[in-house]
Amino acid sequence: MSISNWWNDVWFREGSYFDLAVVRILAVGISLYVMVDSNYSALQLVLGMPDTMYDPLPTLKVLMLPWGWGARPDAEITYMIHWLTLLAGVFSLVGYRTNISLLLFTAGSVFSQSVIYGFGEMHHREAIMMIALLALSLSPSGRVLSLDNALGKGRNSLVDSKESTSTDTSPFAFWPLLLIQAFFSLMYLSAVVAKAYGPGDVEWLNGFTLQYYMIQDGIRFDGDFALWLSQFHTLLYMAQIIVLAFQGTFWIVLFYPKAKWLYVPLGLFFHLFILFSLQAPFYHWIVLYSVFIPWSLVFERLNLKKSSVATAST
Repeated sequence: MSISNWWNDVWFREGSYFDLAVVRILAVGISLYVMVDSNYSALQLVLGMPDTMYDPLPTLKVLMLPWGWGARPDAEITYMIHWLTLLAGVFSLVGYRTNISLLLFTAGSVFSQSVIYGFGEMHHREAIMMIALLALSLSPSGRVLSLDNALGKGRNSLVDSKESTSTDTSPFAFWPLLLIQAFFSLMYLSAVVAKAYGPGDVEWLNGFTLQYYMIQDGIRFDGDFALWLSQFHTLLYMAQIIVLAFQGTFWIVLFYPKAKWLYVPLGLFFHLFILFSLQAPFYHWIVLYSVFIPWSLVFERLNLKKSSVATAST
């Protein structure tokens, strides 16, 4: 098999438009929620900080290049971009001029997040969503479940213009989902490397690390559950080992897709657990686990089940 054939077999196998559209709706939906719920207040906070606290990322420096390398964003322009980004997000959600809307929504989201990071500590939970939105904007994610498809204007894809149905597939519909799956694996491996080879090497696995964060965040966020859980060192020690094993082997799902039925529930449980115990809002990661779910098959089986029930009752 030639390299080109292997590349096409891996990245451009037939994928479902429906699966891609569901991920688009979920990804844009949670991004809009976060922008309304917390990003605007975060922008208000950081834009009022003094220049001495401004330490822009390279991404923001590039975006601000027309105003000078390392220039500070103007508050009024930043707020305007925020609201225009929300509008583009709404268009992306309903699938109106989907590719263009998604590109604008991605660019605005990257800008707003870069501004926030330019004044404070950085987190990694938003990174995968920015990559996911960009991939979706370059894909036929608006072919179905969209206003573009309903209007039949042939403007819902960069690669094809004919009308589609929810059962249609395309070699261009799979690669964005696989790309996001691959980034999950890479980020989990990155977390393992940081824990195992960071300061103190494997001391992260001593159980006291998680116990410390349970106490710290329990006090900071008034979390009774985290404070109660911090009493059980042995349990937390075992939990840290399980987390490291999970993150270090998550890549298996890329080569053995059936393994996702074990890893995806474990991953969802892991992120929901730290959400309720440590108040760590990994909403983007939780929602993007949808890339592992064959939505077209799920809905097909649900419809078949409904049809069989209706037939049996008549």
